[in-house]
Amino acid sequence: MNMDGPLDFENEDLLVNPPPSADKRKKVIELDDLVFEHYKEQSKLIDKGNRKRKASSKLYDSDDDDERGQEALLSIIACFQMNEICSEEDTQEWGLSMFGDQKAPTRSLLADIDNCYLLKEFMSSQLNSVVDLNPDNGTAFLEGLLANGWLTKLILTCARVETIICQWTLDILLYSPREDLRSSACDFWCSILLSQNEVNGAPVEIQWLPNYQILKEALDSYGFRINSSQVAELPEADSKSQGPPQNIRAWLKLVSACCQIRCKKPIFTASQLEQLAEVLVWLLLDRGLQGLSLLLQESLISVTESFREEEWVSSCKNIANSLASRVPQDMNCLRIVESVAGVDARSKHLRSSIANQMLVVLLEHKESDENLMSSLMAINLKEKSCNLFRTYMMLVLAENWLLSSKLVEEKPVLKDMWAVFLRNCFCQINSTDLRPFASKVRTKASYLRQGCRSD
Repeated sequence: MNMDGPLDFENEDLLVNPPPSADKRKKVIELDDLVFEHYKEQSKLIDKGNRKRKASSKLYDSDDDDERGQEALLSIIACFQMNEICSEEDTQEWGLSMFGDQKAPTRSLLADIDNCYLLKEFMSSQLNSVVDLNPDNGTAFLEGLLANGWLTKLILTCARVETIICQWTLDILLYSPREDLRSSACDFWCSILLSQNEVNGAPVEIQWLPNYQILKEALDSYGFRINSSQVAELPEADSKSQGPPQNIRAWLKLVSACCQIRCKKPIFTASQLEQLAEVLVWLLLDRGLQGLSLLLQESLISVTESFREEEWVSSCKNIANSLASRVPQDMNCLRIVESVAGVDARSKHLRSSIANQMLVVLLEHKESDENLMSSLMAINLKEKSCNLFRTYMMLVLAENWLLSSKLVEEKPVLKDMWAVFLRNCFCQINSTDLRPFASKVRTKASYLRQGCRSD
């Protein structure tokens, strides 16, 4: 044991052992830097050997040395080309910032909770002698009941909820910063709404229901960019006003519950459901909400399933047209299509329709399906000016358009045209093609061709 050394707790003292300054930190060496340095050193060794041989003998074959030097130079150039290709492909990322500066809520739902029938009944009962409830602590008493789940149990037992309680709990759900109250209010609303679908139990009599305008006002206060979806800037890491709001999870669950009871209590119209579906798809583009991807997809399924049969076909087309006309023509096109789960008939239909409309926008082609495929087949991938990134997008969109629906079965000619397009994508791009996205297009086409052959 070193008696002169510092004690254990002194080692943890930042004043005694300060951390190394940021200026002295070494730069992180990446793999590309190591490869470049390797070829650079090889080139130096070759040049050094050439100089030695030149000094020792005047009769030397300069062609061999020049050839070696050229090989080293070509290796370095190839390394740089591969780095440029990888960097260009990696910069193509999806993601939109769907939330801007959050606003102060209008709080139009605030009600005089002290005048609710439930509190008056409790204060007039004999139990009040134990609790000592009065108008001054009525709100705190109800918040305790709500947070502990007793308010939900009480309402489900009574099978009736008054307007003031409905508005008060919804205000907490949409705007409260307290997680316990917000989560309990969400459970409260989901329970009383879904009680309408119970077969054996009695549904709760709800004297007041939320509407689309209230939900839209809440989104607006969260900073949702409803009318500026083209803005593709991602939020800064240190921004306090941007980013997903803390109440968005409860908002999504409420929308899902409202849609699930539409057959018995229609809260939204068909056009309002279309707008909600668009909002949910846009939210799937926000990287800040990736942790809620499953909840977003479940909410989207609830919205699509709530359309009546006579509404669905036209509404699906309206949703697809609106999204295709507003989404940026980059990787977000593919993200929107692939974010629609496609686990049931309607979500597959929506996925196919969105992909089809995006192809129409990219190709500026509004005629038949056959002409759309003809435009894809006419792409000459051998030309150096061919935009392979755009081709890759159209390849993925065409895959989702055709394979997420029954078009290939209904129109065999589309299947043949699809096979020709895949063959062109595979055969017209050489395996040594160094253009950005050339390898991705060729590999994707090769994979999809296997499916065509198995069919």
